[in-house]
Amino acid sequence: MLFYVQMRWNHEGRIDLDELWEIEQEEAEHAQETLDSGFCVGIWKVAAQKRVIAIIDSPDAEELDRTALGRLPMRDYLEFEAVWPLRDYLGFAADVKARYRV
Repeated sequence: MLFYVQMRWNHEGRIDLDELWEIEQEEAEHAQETLDSGFCVGIWKVAAQKRVIAIIDSPDAEELDRTALGRLPMRDYLEFEAVWPLRDYLGFAADVKARYRV
């Protein structure tokens, strides 16, 4: 199942920049692993903002939750602003053509 995930760094007053960069380096390595495994379809840093957006291909919401709250190196410093399940548009289009009658 695909999810749109929008996160904001929430570190102000909690850790200094040197500590942030150390954890963010671990996060970058983790991101590469999730991209290589296919769990993360794509990840982007929003220019000029402390914000990251990712498309995640998780088997279910439970696995996404385990990753977000347990596996991410930045988990203590990320605020999840939006987590939206994504539906394939062509599947939606087929339902529209059938008027949602299956």
